[in-house]
Amino acid sequence: MDIQLNTLLVALMFVTILCMGIGNILVTLADVFNHATPSRRDRVHLSWIMLMLLVHFNVFWHTKAILAVENWQFAGFLAAIAGPVLMFFATSIMLTEPSAEEPAELKTFFDDLGRRFYLMFAALQVWIVLVSRSLHGAFVASDLANVAFLVLALVLAVNPRRPSQVPGAWIAWGLGIAGLALRWIE
Repeated sequence: MDIQLNTLLVALMFVTILCMGIGNILVTLADVFNHATPSRRDRVHLSWIMLMLLVHFNVFWHTKAILAVENWQFAGFLAAIAGPVLMFFATSIMLTEPSAEEPAELKTFFDDLGRRFYLMFAALQVWIVLVSRSLHGAFVASDLANVAFLVLALVLAVNPRRPSQVPGAWIAWGLGIAGLALRWIE
């Protein structure tokens, strides 16, 4: 298999940005599961962090599609890298933790993060569907899960408070698992 240098460079940038996000999530999870230091995250927030790790691995699989493209142009490179960049921003927002000096209620703090995270997550879903459509020439079954993620993210962005986040996290996990199952079948 002869792969051109520009294809390898695009794949390298794609993987590098994804790995930065994965690394950040793993460091956060190591801190959460380290019982020597108290974690300042609640269960819903932790659920979304773990879901973002799953989404990273799902998008990581798109590297295979990058290697199939023969002639990369700069616009295509920017379009390919936009997804990992959006995911990195969404992950960075989700991993934000209040300082130990702040007496703020943790649930309120994470509710306030919600709108920015959900909007970034919605933009990521648009990117995934557009890239999938451009690679496959049509919508595929797993795009249905991403469209549902988009709708869920927009609903949660409009109402990012606690009563919506708990069922939203359950729905998101269901969509994440359904999306993986559909991708497995494709």
